[in-house]
Amino acid sequence: MAKLQLALDGDLQGSLEVLEKAHPHVDIIEIGTPLVFREGMRAVRAIRAAYPGLRLLADLKIMDAGEAEADIAFGAGADMITVLGLSGDETIQGALASAEKHAGQVMIDMMAVTDLVARAAELMGLGCDLLCLHTAHDQQSRRGSPWRQLAQLREAYPPLSLAIAGGLSLEVLTQILPHHPQIVVVGSAITAAADPGLAARLIHEGIRQYGDA
Repeated sequence: MAKLQLALDGDLQGSLEVLEKAHPHVDIIEIGTPLVFREGMRAVRAIRAAYPGLRLLADLKIMDAGEAEADIAFGAGADMITVLGLSGDETIQGALASAEKHAGQVMIDMMAVTDLVARAAELMGLGCDLLCLHTAHDQQSRRGSPWRQLAQLREAYPPLSLAIAGGLSLEVLTQILPHHPQIVVVGSAITAAADPGLAARLIHEGIRQYGDA
């Protein structure tokens, strides 16, 4: 069954207020890149302290100094970090080495990768086992969400663990879930909702109902 990852891209106080309502329905908390820029590892430490039982991802989008930068996030309490799939193999290997030291996990963000199938094969060869199909924020109005890419990778590599991100909401779950992603990443559909707790509950229930079908 897919897990719900909540992407927090606002400020720390606002993120904590959203989490207070939404956390019972969330499997993974994402410290989004804008939140990292605003607060740095303070956000990771604060949310780790507040929610010690939930998995925590720091969306660093690492593209250089893979081991050193991953060490910073894992040391602050993150369970997972992101590295761009466009990064050099040496950078990815460094991040994987850091994850091994800290019993963490690397999510490869495939944003802007042009040949998904070929790059996925290379990444699997490096030891990567979790890839995220991500429509960039600035392209969502033009390209929509990448469930077709999800279907492409699922067909090419059935055992691969896949996440999907980029403008997702309750309404698109029926297009996403048939392709069996391991992680569904949702941001503003929850964080900008009038009732973030209700929005998170409805999306989480939608995921569970599909898994139980």
